[in-house]
Amino acid sequence: MSTTTTLDYAVAHLTDDSEVAIPYWHVDSGQDGETFLVNCAQHGNEVQGCESIRLFKQLCETDLKRGSVYLVPFTNLPAVKYRRPHINLGPEQPYADAEGHNMNRTWPGNPEGNDTERVSYAIHEAVVRHCTRCLDLHSWSGFFASATLAPNDGGLVSEMAETTAIRFISWSKPDEPGVEHTPSTITRLFNNTGRGAVCIELAGQYEISSKKVALGLRAATNLAKLFGMMDGEPELLDGPVIGMTDDMGDRKFDLNAPCSGLFVGTGLQTADYVEEGQKLGHIIRDDNLETMEIFAPVSGYLLRYGCYRPHSDVALPARHPYASEGDPLATVVVP
Repeated sequence: MSTTTTLDYAVAHLTDDSEVAIPYWHVDSGQDGETFLVNCAQHGNEVQGCESIRLFKQLCETDLKRGSVYLVPFTNLPAVKYRRPHINLGPEQPYADAEGHNMNRTWPGNPEGNDTERVSYAIHEAVVRHCTRCLDLHSWSGFFASATLAPNDGGLVSEMAETTAIRFISWSKPDEPGVEHTPSTITRLFNNTGRGAVCIELAGQYEISSKKVALGLRAATNLAKLFGMMDGEPELLDGPVIGMTDDMGDRKFDLNAPCSGLFVGTGLQTADYVEEGQKLGHIIRDDNLETMEIFAPVSGYLLRYGCYRPHSDVALPARHPYASEGDPLATVVVP
């Protein structure tokens, strides 16, 4: 038994009468099973998962035993080429200035809508409507740990989220049955039609990190095994999976700058485990040039690390490590 791989295109007809062709792979085992969609780059600066998808395609060609996969590494190809989250944004404009061009709020798309809605519609008709499961790969700020985002339905979707083997899971409340939410995110579209989908935020925008690529590849492979599409057991985490909700009580500790100055980290990364009292870095004060050391208030996993502000991967000045008094420096979550 061998797989067959097809390269095809979802062709969107744009408002200026031009066309854009979105390439995708379809790998078919030739045997009955789930139809699994893995997509990435709905926002043009969120490209970590593109390489995860390429590697997953290679694995599927040798290890896929049942069902088929659709793989769309450049879901919003116009925004990728534009090198910004949405095709309508200028320099340092944040995601919220979308004006209807945030692709992940447009599903199942609209053939008579704006250009982003038209691209969504083309991909929906060519790919999405054929699929029974979905892994939607995104990238958020590099100051936050990678996380799986999913409604905690106590069933298929919860199992999918836990099987991704990402340290943090951000749980949301499932939608009420029978309530229509369109247009919506692609994961919501799947989940509200009983098909099952989760989203993963692979930390870091405008970059491709081998460590984050490996997380995305493992998640896709684990899900394929969960669905019975590949043989073997999912490769799960050592240590706890940490569920996050709006109210985490005394399990979540935000550490803010006690003074102003330049924050210098110690080489830690988000999702690292730290011990209570472990040095997280220091601040070079800008008033008297003294060094103020910063220590972990509890033992736990770093959900956030580094001096950051909103839109820190969109507007690069927001990444500057100069800390004003009260700026956030770290968040430690107790497992």
